[in-house]
Amino acid sequence: MVLEDAAHDLPDSARPAWNAYRELLGSKSAYFDFLALLANKYQFGGQRSLAEIARLETLLAAHTAAVKAFKSAVSDLGQADAAARDRLVELLGRVNEGLGNTQSSTTTH
Repeated sequence: MVLEDAAHDLPDSARPAWNAYRELLGSKSAYFDFLALLANKYQFGGQRSLAEIARLETLLAAHTAAVKAFKSAVSDLGQADAAARDRLVELLGRVNEGLGNTQSSTTTH
């Protein structure tokens, strides 16, 4: 499911929470992309610089703020329009289907 197309049927009251979710995804991506860049650098013997440490802290703080904003937006939506919140939660479930499903089909227990 394409994220841009996913929310076309959400009620207007759910838009702030949806936008907060998109911001959360953006901040998460920025943080993990920078971590991946650093991991590649360290793999080849590079050292962490003070600027990189500061950048990571800034990115993490931005993501933490985005998570809080999303949580607040969903809470506000639930208080104002529970049906719209439920539609948003259902949409997020569809958009994120399969996330966290790391169990291989070849795994036996």
